[in-house]
Amino acid sequence: MCTNKSFFTIGYMCLFLFLSPIYIKAQSKVQKLYESENYNKCINLSNRNISKGTDILNSSLYKSLSIIELYNDKKLREQYSNPISQALKGIKTIVKYSAAHPSDYFHSENRYRIDKVVRFAENEASSFYIQGKIIEAKKILLYLRKIYPENNLYVYKFAKLFNFNSYAALQNDKILKEKELHKKLGEVFNNSKKYFGENAKTEFLNDLNLLYNDTSCDLETASTILVLFPKKFKQDAEFEKQAMRFQKKYYQIKMLFEINNTRATGCACGGLLIDPKPALVLDNCLCRTARKYAEYMQKEDFFSHTGKDGSSPWERAKKEGCSANAENLAENSTKNTKTVLQQWLDSEGHCKNIMGFHQKIGIGNSGSYWVQMFR
Repeated sequence: MCTNKSFFTIGYMCLFLFLSPIYIKAQSKVQKLYESENYNKCINLSNRNISKGTDILNSSLYKSLSIIELYNDKKLREQYSNPISQALKGIKTIVKYSAAHPSDYFHSENRYRIDKVVRFAENEASSFYIQGKIIEAKKILLYLRKIYPENNLYVYKFAKLFNFNSYAALQNDKILKEKELHKKLGEVFNNSKKYFGENAKTEFLNDLNLLYNDTSCDLETASTILVLFPKKFKQDAEFEKQAMRFQKKYYQIKMLFEINNTRATGCACGGLLIDPKPALVLDNCLCRTARKYAEYMQKEDFFSHTGKDGSSPWERAKKEGCSANAENLAENSTKNTKTVLQQWLDSEGHCKNIMGFHQKIGIGNSGSYWVQMFR
């Protein structure tokens, strides 16, 4: 028995020695150069490897890491006018390869190294933003979005460059559409604690300040934050101040608050008591549609859901790029939104629209003509 045990022990050792080279990964030359802080040599060797099509993943990764180590180096700036883009180019290569080869572990094994490059790029974008260098920040964020199209944080940061003004943001990005932009922003706002952690509340308040000071305030984004804030955080004096400022400046937001207060408590529409409903938020497209139709009725001096051109509410919304499933009209010369709202609530059909299962609302006014549209 002793002889057999010795035999098997030796056999296992031989088997281990035979198999072990297969599982031990040799450290690549570019990695050795990077870890020995020979960053310039690492970049040059990586470039040669990439041009030859050899050791592409390691070369892409360690070139990117070397670039951020030499970010402020004069020689690097002479070689690359935009070092961040070069660094992110390597990360894009790795992410693209990983998506095409899900069974390959290179990306997961080097996740912290990849994250180091990405975080550096994010911090530079933030630094450029603080310095007012919007073009430089925009380039970085657009590149990050190309690499990680599912990460809505980069859409949020991109929109923030333009004070969340959807028109300005879309003018600088021909790919995004208005509905898609607000959907992605809404996802970030709804999951603010995941994205911003303990700073989420401060982030919201700063965003409201940006929106208020923008001469072309994006009402959909502003109303989304104003509606979500009380649900996510304890209301404080700063939020109350922001909410009051918006209500004084924008009749749409003032009426929205009044509508949501009614929806929160429930309402009797005619003889029917309707249960409370979730809060609505403004929709830019529906607000445009409502405002333009209010202006049209005032100009043409008529009052009807059907335009003089035969257009229906749904056709008018579609023309602006959205859809609607209900419309309320009112003729009232007062500028008091609460009075106009009460006029609608006193009418069973209009009241049911206000208390309906909707998510978005558009509000428009011109002279004595008021329009609400729902979706």
